[in-house]
Amino acid sequence: MAKSKYTYVRDFEREERLLPATWLVVRIDGQGFTGFTTKHGFTKPNDIRALHLMNRAAKVVMESMVEIVLAYGESDEYSFVFSKKAKAYDRRTSKIITLLVSKFTAAYVFYWSEFFPATPLQFPPAFDGRVVVYPSDRIMRDYLCWRQADCHINNMYNTCFWLLVNQGGMSQRDAEKRLNGTLSRDKHELLFSEFGVNYNSELEIFKKGSVLVRELTPIDVVDKDGKSVQRQKMAVQIRHCDIIGDAFWREHPEILSKVEVSMPAKKKSTSGNKAKQQDNPLSTSSSTQDLAESHSGISTPGSPALQDNFTGPPTRVADSSYLTGSDPEISGDGTDVIKTDGYLEDHRAYFGQRFAHFKRWVRDIELNEGGIDKFSRGYEKFGLHVTAEGVSYREWAPGAREASLVGDFNGWDVAANPLTRNEYGVWETVVPNTESGEVAIAHGSHIKVTFITDKGERVYRLPAWSRYVTQDLSKSPIYESVFYNPPNKYEFKHKRLVPPADLRIYEAHVGISSPEARVATFKEFTRNVLPMISDLGYNAVQLMAVMEHAYYASFGYQVTSFFAPSSRYGEPDDLRELVDTAHSLGIVVFLDVVHSHACNNVEDGLNQFDGTDHCYFHEGGRGRHELWNSRLFNYGHHEVTRFLLSNLRYWIEEFGFDGFRFDGVTSMMYKHHGIAYGFSGHYNEYFGGNTDEEAVVYLMLANYMCHKLYPGFVTIAEDVSGMPAMCRSVQEGGVGFDYRLTMSVPDMWIKLLKESKDEDWSMDHIAHQLTNRRYQERAITYCESHDQALVGDKTLAFWMMDKEMYTNMSDHTHLTPVIERGMALHKMIRLVTCGLGGEGYLTFEGNEFGHPEWLDFPREGNGSSFHYARRQFNLVKDENLRYKYLYRFDKAMMHLEQQHKWLSGHDQWVTLKHEGDKVLAFERGGLVWIFNFHPTNSYTDYRVGAGWAGKYMVALSTDDHEFLGQGRVAHDTEHFSTPMEWNGRPNYIQVYLPARTAVVLRHFN
Repeated sequence: MAKSKYTYVRDFEREERLLPATWLVVRIDGQGFTGFTTKHGFTKPNDIRALHLMNRAAKVVMESMVEIVLAYGESDEYSFVFSKKAKAYDRRTSKIITLLVSKFTAAYVFYWSEFFPATPLQFPPAFDGRVVVYPSDRIMRDYLCWRQADCHINNMYNTCFWLLVNQGGMSQRDAEKRLNGTLSRDKHELLFSEFGVNYNSELEIFKKGSVLVRELTPIDVVDKDGKSVQRQKMAVQIRHCDIIGDAFWREHPEILSKVEVSMPAKKKSTSGNKAKQQDNPLSTSSSTQDLAESHSGISTPGSPALQDNFTGPPTRVADSSYLTGSDPEISGDGTDVIKTDGYLEDHRAYFGQRFAHFKRWVRDIELNEGGIDKFSRGYEKFGLHVTAEGVSYREWAPGAREASLVGDFNGWDVAANPLTRNEYGVWETVVPNTESGEVAIAHGSHIKVTFITDKGERVYRLPAWSRYVTQDLSKSPIYESVFYNPPNKYEFKHKRLVPPADLRIYEAHVGISSPEARVATFKEFTRNVLPMISDLGYNAVQLMAVMEHAYYASFGYQVTSFFAPSSRYGEPDDLRELVDTAHSLGIVVFLDVVHSHACNNVEDGLNQFDGTDHCYFHEGGRGRHELWNSRLFNYGHHEVTRFLLSNLRYWIEEFGFDGFRFDGVTSMMYKHHGIAYGFSGHYNEYFGGNTDEEAVVYLMLANYMCHKLYPGFVTIAEDVSGMPAMCRSVQEGGVGFDYRLTMSVPDMWIKLLKESKDEDWSMDHIAHQLTNRRYQERAITYCESHDQALVGDKTLAFWMMDKEMYTNMSDHTHLTPVIERGMALHKMIRLVTCGLGGEGYLTFEGNEFGHPEWLDFPREGNGSSFHYARRQFNLVKDENLRYKYLYRFDKAMMHLEQQHKWLSGHDQWVTLKHEGDKVLAFERGGLVWIFNFHPTNSYTDYRVGAGWAGKYMVALSTDDHEFLGQGRVAHDTEHFSTPMEWNGRPNYIQVYLPARTAVVLRHFN
């Protein structure tokens, strides 16, 4: 025989060596164990014999492989941790996995009769294995924390489930419905009140699993003289203890002290507040039970959390019905957040200090201002106000020597209307009515305040509390303050709405909301865009660039007048009409608030307002943002806080806004402002010396005020750092926001489209990014916002279809592969993001129909052109163009959410992430969602796990003709479940999955 040498194997063997100096975790899972346990009569929910058998087999493995330093097991799985310096089989993946799995399986079969003497083994068990590489101690510990938390979740669920079935007389379906959406405390109450079971008295092996560790153990030996003596030997011991907290690791320091190799952190430039959001570790706590609800895990009736084709942790998103800040009482010490995140324990002192700081603010405001309600009404006293005696004017300018109010009304005479100063630097005057009793300052007339500075210079400023400022470029680029006192003030006709729990947000910029190359108006937006938003099914509109900003191209983020709606779009009453009309359509209105910084402008901004470098801002370098060239507020100053809180209150009271999106929160919370700083997720980055406590406490005050005075009011944080407890209530010690933006999600989609072939997309990566959210902290998800539309980037549609959008978007042209792919993926990306990515969903105007090109405001670099500073709604209205198909799909998606409200649901389960088939499936909102991202492969009778037995029918398909699909998915087909465990669910259904198609199925009882 030719070439019988071993080179036939060695020369063609694939090298799969794992990285050196990293933790290796080999995890084995039982395959088909639901059937195996049923066949062999395992006790439900826990069979102590089976758990001891698993431990015995694991002990055999660990005793025979000395480089395993730790093992953890629960149910039908075990994880074996190899030392960082382990060299077993030259770290070859296949060798390590096959040896370990075969040893474990053999030991399981060998010791079967010892634990099941009366039950013959009818057929051998099957186990599969995988190896995972972890570069650091913390990540390896995070993995073990997740597994132990999963043990608790599954055990508590199964204990409740089987008691309801076996003692409560419920069917399995009814028991599952009873437990759906319940939290740990609910299950505790159920067990004790209905069955008299104290869960805390359950065996530790059931609640915490089993830990195998090497310990010095006393043994009796016979010495050379024949005497029995006691020695110590390192032996594998089985423990049932907590490995989430630090106590276990302090008791076994040898585990982590093997070899620690410093690895470079993966840096991501944040460039201020527009950078990529970093992944955060899942919440952990000092005890298994406290932590358990915060970790991923799938609870299925009577079975462990298993998935076929497992490529990562199964996903469970916790209860999202939680509402922040609704408790008006301020009590406690601000450390309640630690109960659900054990990693915060090391920062208990910081949370206590921060909360004490917050309480001092509240107390001082109560004592000196009469409470937060009165304090935040500064806009009723400061600025210009018509009274019975005349027009009162009040301004805070502590650095000024003299002050006067000047304008058209007094011929700009600096001596006509001087202001008097009090001890706090507040200046005031009253311009008396005319002899005929009329207001002395006419509506629409120009006004300014002039100061003599500490240096003796005269300066002119716009009043800081100006409510209307205008710009006449034919005269000057500098804005002028206008006294706004119209004879017929707008009166609201509709009540303010309570924002819904399932937010579907349409982000919009009024100025670009026209296909014409000009600035659109509030009235045009009210007339043309609001009806479209309502038709699509969005229930919230988020308005950008409303606060007046001198530079249009700043997108509204260089604010000059904080109390003035931008006059580019019309008068303040026009904005009131817009909000009122939105309310009549059932749409809540959110304002994009910029309190992170202020424009550097002096003559028409707040910079050097009273002639000093500070006034509203910090002095020197601390008061300047080097990247944005803007000024930074002094959040610790009493009058600055009054100004900012009153600014929020003003927009609520005067215009009826229902929520705020706080821009640039990252820049506020850190002294480095996120500039050139890569957040790795280590908690010291959030609570160390880099944190600006004054700014964080201001945000706590802002959220406290909004939620106390306006129950149901919504606040959203734009934070790229992933600050823990950002969206936990102030009462608990959190910052108090209701939602955070999932800023890493759009970055993921852009990265995939730019760098990866369709066939290389990872289902596990997509699912992880979409579900990577902190426990009890709600998130607004999105595929693209205004950030992705800016010049220098591209919309998703343009990334996929590029120049063909100019030539091949007509129904009268051939449907090219590029357009067909782009249209298909555009729908799928939006659907999977909306379905899996958060507790709220956002789109930027125009992107719902695949708006082409980027967004570029008129500026010197483009010849002051408006060509790209518009939204071409005419494209979607043209029945000859294909944009209408994407619009229709977005509308269908929003209306499906309106019916099923998955965004406000409690739980979601990712049931399948099949890398080979490119299929991702999950359950949410009583729906089964299935995505086939494969570019060419279609699948018939594809099995997908299902949580509910019965009939399923298609509720939405991306392949429908009305969405420019091929119509391959039949809506009238009835899919009946089969009662067999699949993908970790108790049933499965079989469906037809065309390539690049998503199908959502509705369950019928």
